[in-house]
Amino acid sequence: MEDYFSAAVKFVKDVTKDDSVIIFFNNDADGISACVLVDTLLKSKGVKPYIISQPMPTEKNLVRKIQTTIPTKLIFLDLAMDQQQPVIKRLSGMCDILVVDHHSIHNNLNTHGIVHHNPRFRSSEIYQSATYLAYKITSQLQDMRKYLWVAAVGMIGDYNLDYSTDVVEEVRKAYPKVTGKAPLYDSFLGRLADMIASSRATNAVTCEDMVRIFEEAGELESFDKTQGSAKMKEADEIIRTEFSDIEKDMEKNAETHDGLVMYGLKSRHNLCSPVSTKMSEKYKGKLLMIYQKASGKYHASGRNQDKKYDVATIFNKAAQGLKGAAGGHPAAAGATIAESDWETFKERLIKAMAGRK
Repeated sequence: MEDYFSAAVKFVKDVTKDDSVIIFFNNDADGISACVLVDTLLKSKGVKPYIISQPMPTEKNLVRKIQTTIPTKLIFLDLAMDQQQPVIKRLSGMCDILVVDHHSIHNNLNTHGIVHHNPRFRSSEIYQSATYLAYKITSQLQDMRKYLWVAAVGMIGDYNLDYSTDVVEEVRKAYPKVTGKAPLYDSFLGRLADMIASSRATNAVTCEDMVRIFEEAGELESFDKTQGSAKMKEADEIIRTEFSDIEKDMEKNAETHDGLVMYGLKSRHNLCSPVSTKMSEKYKGKLLMIYQKASGKYHASGRNQDKKYDVATIFNKAAQGLKGAAGGHPAAAGATIAESDWETFKERLIKAMAGRK
């Protein structure tokens, strides 16, 4: 197997200040933190990247947006571009492309002009966040220990740390008073990951602004003093209060079918992902799905933290032939389904989980 990690390091190393670079990053804690690390490294080389957050799959007008800027280098972080081959094919003739991702691999994009780094090329079982990968790549080119806390936030936000223990130990040694002996999620670093999710849910701060806030902070101790951090804290307080009400309502109104637990949110905030992540601890042995209706579509977020069920596979099969899409990881996945097909999607999930305990 070709060393795609070394190829990714070389791609970043070869970027010069004469390049026009766009970094596209997933609009969650993992994507945001990975962007901070890569953007910081490139800025230290005199490069001034243009950063754009994206959902997954990416926006339909992405190619058009790129064509107006005429870039020489594109970097995709925490975005499964191998699941969007038509997009990549249209872009590959325009400029060089680096994809750093950790989602289940559908296609190997490595070819002339494209570097596709994903640890799952080595083994489909490996789960390492995009932030972890970005930290390892950038650390080959520069001492990134000043931003180790940012790496921690992204890794925690992506939740699964089983294959990232080397950096977890680095974090504990660097911030012993912050991390203690408790799980990293329970530390202030975990609180920062929550602030990102809360800021997204309330639209208090854009993803691009959160990248700026983390970059300007530089060090963990300076986060509180950075302009914009107060808005992130306020957003987190709003969501924490709402979480308490959601947890109580969920105990009464969640649907349970064998190994499946489903709960529909009634909130003006986009809370599917943070609620599913937080509540998955309580339902470790179950496939938990939190869903919410918005703009004629249902958005669903699934979790199974003990890895008993492959959430991504189950979601993908349930979404086949329906108006919508699904994707993600074995332990965490998401889906967006048209309102007209929502009941069918739910019925398929119930059927898929029938008899499982």
